[in-house]
Amino acid sequence: MRFDQIVIGAGRDAVAQAITAAGQGHVVALVTPANSPNFDTQILRQAVEQVVRSESVSMTALRTEVARLAQAQKMADCGELARAGIDAITGEVQFVDANTITVQHGIVIERLTAQTIVLACGTKAAPAARFGGDDAAVFTAENWLSLEKLPQSMVIVGSGKTGLEHAILLSRLGVEVTVVDEHSNVFELCGGLMNLDLFEAQSLGIAFRLNDEVIGVESRSAGRQAAVRLASGRSLIADAVMICTGRVGCTDGLNLETIGVGLDEEGRAWCDTNGCTWVPSIVAVGDVVGFRTSAAMAG
Repeated sequence: MRFDQIVIGAGRDAVAQAITAAGQGHVVALVTPANSPNFDTQILRQAVEQVVRSESVSMTALRTEVARLAQAQKMADCGELARAGIDAITGEVQFVDANTITVQHGIVIERLTAQTIVLACGTKAAPAARFGGDDAAVFTAENWLSLEKLPQSMVIVGSGKTGLEHAILLSRLGVEVTVVDEHSNVFELCGGLMNLDLFEAQSLGIAFRLNDEVIGVESRSAGRQAAVRLASGRSLIADAVMICTGRVGCTDGLNLETIGVGLDEEGRAWCDTNGCTWVPSIVAVGDVVGFRTSAAMAG
């Protein structure tokens, strides 16, 4: 199967990239890796707003609303892709060479080639295993919806964009939230005093413990609570802990380094200032772009 451009990724960024290319007259395929994280912050935000308005706040209600909105978005994307004449394929993806990938779904393996292959696979939460703790108490931004019920309290480790946004959403759901960050000034992390998210976080009563580092998480009460141990010697007790200390590229299993695409320690693609990777026919867009350097340095 030959195309002008293959876009690899899931979510709105990948769909938008494919539709833009098709609008420029290219023959395009959108390939979604089977292990792509099923997570969309915009959908989660809408679901929280709907659940809060309904005055029926529960984890079951939230999961149901997230699933409904995700299905509606999927149907809308499928319609948009079909109208643009884009082939949408899902399966296990691997690069064969600079212009060729294989996509396996079931026992069927398809071989796709293109002049240009675009990495729009985004990022996922970094593993939380280094903090220890029981899986029943430690979560990331992408799996906390698996909680059986909405916790009364939660500690969020990391006050970056993901951590702060989830702190606000959980507080709106009635969860008592404490954000821990090793930096001394959260205003610097969040864009200064005019950052609206930070003002909202303060108005919701979110507690911030800054200039302190989480060194471990210990399960308590048969996994129903967790003790967050801090470098200062203190501990915070909560029903659950969310680790938001970094994100890694969704590039595992793609076989990129074998064909010459450089990846940094977080699995993001090294690119030049135009988004080109070390392989001229492969470009990267969005969060999966790692360190940018000049074409000369890339070699």
